[in-house]
Amino acid sequence: MYKNWHLGMIEDAGYMDTPHSLNMRVARYLAKHGSDEIENDEFFDACIACNVDPNSITPSDIAEIQSKLNELT
Repeated sequence: MYKNWHLGMIEDAGYMDTPHSLNMRVARYLAKHGSDEIENDEFFDACIACNVDPNSITPSDIAEIQSKLNELT
């Protein structure tokens, strides 16, 4: 059985389908494949590559993704 900290690490790595996990998945993809300036098309492609609906992304999701990108880069 997983402990709470296990689940937290799994979610932060993007292996769950919670909103936080989906945002982390996109952020990690962009950190590996993106540049300093991310265009709308590049963001849309990253969402699709990560199996995230780009139309479901909210402004708070963008802020969370940006925060994780700042941490990763």
